[in-house]
Amino acid sequence: MHSLKVDSGHLNFSAAHFITFAGKCERLHGHNYAVEVQLEGGLTGDGYVYDFVELKRTVKTLCDTLDHRFLLPTGNGQFTVTRADGEVEIRVRDRRYVFPERDVLDLPVANITAEYLAQYLAGELFKTLSGCDNISSVQVGVEEAPGQAARFRIETGRQG
Repeated sequence: MHSLKVDSGHLNFSAAHFITFAGKCERLHGHNYAVEVQLEGGLTGDGYVYDFVELKRTVKTLCDTLDHRFLLPTGNGQFTVTRADGEVEIRVRDRRYVFPERDVLDLPVANITAEYLAQYLAGELFKTLSGCDNISSVQVGVEEAPGQAARFRIETGRQG
């Protein structure tokens, strides 16, 4: 089984969020996230697991969708969201946040953690690789600060 990894300096995004946990809510803050991807699988007839250039382009496109956005976890029931007049209002406990709607990105996760971001990005990348019968696993790592990263791996069920 072969593997390849991309983690070049341009696979990143900056985003704002807060996390709700244990009956509390963090302050609104942001990170400069870095993304790495590892694919495992058999070689194609051209001797590739996957083309590095194409993989970096695809991952960069995914990062760009998250860049300079407020990330809103749609699977979190601890706050209410109201959308009106081009704005998104979020109420959580005693706090109220209002953002321009164009700056908010809904993500189908329970919280905006590095773990869930890695899972989300791995799933989105997996969708783009659905026609690649040689890839047996997709792993995405999301680093929210130097030395602090989470990874998520999808086994494709293919033999590679």
